[in-house]
Amino acid sequence: MPNPKTLCRTLAVLLPLSVCHQSLAQPSAPPSSEGVERVEEITVIGRQQFLKTEFTARRTGSHTDAAKLMSQVAGGAVGNNGPLTGQIQYRGLSGPRVNVRIDGMLIHGGGPNWMAPPLHHIPAGLIEELVVEQGVASIATGGGIGGAATAYWKQPAYNGGGGWRLIGDTELAASSVDGGNSASGVVGLSSRSQRLYAVGSFDRGDDYESAEGVAAATEYRRDVYGIGYTAAVGAHEFEANLHRIETDDSGTPSLPMDIDWFDTEVWNLAYHGDMGDLALSLRVYGSEIDHGMNNYMLRPAPDFSSLTLPPFRGDDRRNVRTASEETGFKLTLQWPVGAATVETGVEGKDAVHEATVFDPDFEMFFVNNFNDSEVESLSWFGQWSAVLTGRWYLEAGLRLERMTMASGDVDAFPARLVDMNPMMWPAGTPPRAVWLLRQRFNEADRSRSDSNSDWVAKARYQLSDGVVVELAAARKSRSPLYQERYLWIPLEVNAGLGDGNNYMGDPTLRPEVSHQLELGFDFDYERWYLSPRFHLRQVDDYIRGVAATDMAVVAVSRNANGDPTPLVFANTEAEFSGADLSFGYRLNDNWRIDGIASYIEGESEWQGQSDDIYRLAPTVLRLSLEYRRGDFSGRLEQVFTAEQDRLSATATDDPTNPNNSFTPTDGYALTNLFIDWYVRDGFSISFGAENLWNKHYIDHTTGFNRVQAGAIPQGSRLYGQGRNLFGRLQYNW
Repeated sequence: MPNPKTLCRTLAVLLPLSVCHQSLAQPSAPPSSEGVERVEEITVIGRQQFLKTEFTARRTGSHTDAAKLMSQVAGGAVGNNGPLTGQIQYRGLSGPRVNVRIDGMLIHGGGPNWMAPPLHHIPAGLIEELVVEQGVASIATGGGIGGAATAYWKQPAYNGGGGWRLIGDTELAASSVDGGNSASGVVGLSSRSQRLYAVGSFDRGDDYESAEGVAAATEYRRDVYGIGYTAAVGAHEFEANLHRIETDDSGTPSLPMDIDWFDTEVWNLAYHGDMGDLALSLRVYGSEIDHGMNNYMLRPAPDFSSLTLPPFRGDDRRNVRTASEETGFKLTLQWPVGAATVETGVEGKDAVHEATVFDPDFEMFFVNNFNDSEVESLSWFGQWSAVLTGRWYLEAGLRLERMTMASGDVDAFPARLVDMNPMMWPAGTPPRAVWLLRQRFNEADRSRSDSNSDWVAKARYQLSDGVVVELAAARKSRSPLYQERYLWIPLEVNAGLGDGNNYMGDPTLRPEVSHQLELGFDFDYERWYLSPRFHLRQVDDYIRGVAATDMAVVAVSRNANGDPTPLVFANTEAEFSGADLSFGYRLNDNWRIDGIASYIEGESEWQGQSDDIYRLAPTVLRLSLEYRRGDFSGRLEQVFTAEQDRLSATATDDPTNPNNSFTPTDGYALTNLFIDWYVRDGFSISFGAENLWNKHYIDHTTGFNRVQAGAIPQGSRLYGQGRNLFGRLQYNW
């Protein structure tokens, strides 16, 4: 973490500042669970002052991956690499470009290929709510050029009646498509001012069935344990929690390896208090992630190398061990200034990452993917907002960030062969090529410092009692990942892109800079609502893969790592445009219709050549007809997905690569049925069917299948799940 003296000096500067803003819709602390319907697992809150647009979507089936809930958000999608490895996509941007937090903490993906993206660390059964900021994210929310989302852990409510009370929220679930079952719960003691609780979740599943057969390497196993304590003393609240996440034997078929284990510990301390007109929030947190993966436990070991050296003969079994340590903090101050509200603060995060490849059949073999890759960030932010004349809402914000990165020296067994006997391995031999890449990297200046600046401006006007117009503009920036800068040897390590390509990093990469415009309308009348949004984004120095031309890189990738056409991360130019829509109509007291629609286009340009963005979500329309009466509700949902023929030629038009394909995905329509019944005394039942007619379909946002087994051909995008009959029992007391 940053030096405490530096933090104190920064605070001394911050206190007089007055360019800041209070976040209107996202709470500074997780909302109380009191009064929340237990079947409602995700809340998407539009940040409206005059017209509050709140979209509530139910958790469908027995999904254990919380990222899948993004498919119910206008403009949202999820990129699936495995049953527990989904990445949020919002308006065409995903992965590190989206600011995803858990109870205010930033946890970047576990491992260099993001087998454990941020929402992997909180099971769907333990989420109180997922808050997705609509449109342009406010400065106080944090960094990220592609939007913001925060998941909150379930907690017992304070006991307003006084005295200590035992409170619980438990759930059992099962699904047919993967033979899955899960159990989760929160149990604790609460009083008027204290809460002491424990959480647990146990998720199991086998390979899922598609309409065409079994999808191999899609089983999963995850256990989560945690304890927490909060105390409210007057206008002050203190919070502490600790969670342990253990994931074993879980498939990631779109990646070259599967999860052997994740042993993760996450701790989080927070304080929220009011001192007169001044509100102060402080959060300090950290995580330690120990991770192992391999390519032979859940799938047949591949033979990707043509070399005759011992590590490459026959099946090329590999395992990787990684370790990550992260600590962070965020301090915010809020106070009124006339008719306005001000918010200012500092935020910092430090992380160290390591990863090494081994061969279980040849003990001497190793490759240091990353060695002491360090990332440190420190930022100041300030925002101002005001409601003027009862009709105008104005917001302005500024964030300044200093990002520093470094890497230790790397090494590999083939390079050591050259060290031991240079004459045996002359130029043109594979070990010499690896040696050359190692020498270039270790002799280069690998320290990097980025000075990033973001700003946001919003104006919202109450045109009439039921109509709000919003115009927003923003500049957001993102420094490269350590994978994008420090991957020194061509490997399929790319934060979970799942495109089947080997990549090389570039320490000289520049930060991405996004300029964004948005125009939105919100209509809300007695029986209907409609919220169309139009957005345009230009990203300078957009980071993506381009064809590698370095002969040493190509030789190592072709001969040793199975991809004759590797890519190298490079700065390009990109543009995104689109629209999303949410709407609904109340037919009568019992029946209503709701829907969302999303459309996005994206392309990038490099050296005069244009290319479509890889893995971009196709146009989607999701309609639902709901009946609700008393404690019973039923919902029939129809999902229409258009074909996607805008494909990234750079990433997928490669006939020599068996791990991907340049093939459009067809459109499809799925029917889902959901039933919820609150029986009595805290007991409720949910059941239904997804993909009711067992349609065969391919979700374009999935990666390519890397597994040489099962019903899905190698190099094809993953098939969608077949008919899933599910049930869930919940009991709260």
